[in-house]
Amino acid sequence: GDGAALPYLCEAGADAARYAGLDLSSRMLRAARASHPGVRFEQGSFLTAAAAAPPAQYDAVLFNGALQFFGDQRAALRRAAALLGGRGRLVLAHANGAAFVRDEAARNPQTVLSTMPSLEEAEEIGSELGMRLLTPHQLGVPGAAPGGEADVAALDGFYLLALEKAGPEGDEGSGGD
Repeated sequence: GDGAALPYLCEAGADAARYAGLDLSSRMLRAARASHPGVRFEQGSFLTAAAAAPPAQYDAVLFNGALQFFGDQRAALRRAAALLGGRGRLVLAHANGAAFVRDEAARNPQTVLSTMPSLEEAEEIGSELGMRLLTPHQLGVPGAAPGGEADVAALDGFYLLALEKAGPEGDEGSGGD
């Protein structure tokens, strides 16, 4: 993408020197490089780049407004999970929310190959990957609340979920309730 999330990631503790942005669009990469000189942004396909990357090297992999372009989201998330070290996280985000992506998929199914995973689907994917689901409420999304329905409603307007690798045995991870 255009690197719009990078300032927020840095504010949350990410190190821009270790950041690696990836996009297919040369226009998006030009914008990212102009906004964030000295930060690594590369052009390419995630699946191709991920296949060539050594495993367990990233703290997080962020799919920001991108997951809907994968026909097989589970395969993409499986590959992304292999790139995570320690208690890494897969972060699934779309600023316009799941409702927008559903509408986008209905209007343009040749480009938008899937919709954003529901809470249940994300939990199932996390279980398959040995990862724990962190809900919008746990991630601090405004308007989200524990108990499912509020989280579902929050996802429609601003989609944000994370899957976190398990820590040491008995450690439930860093997400709170």
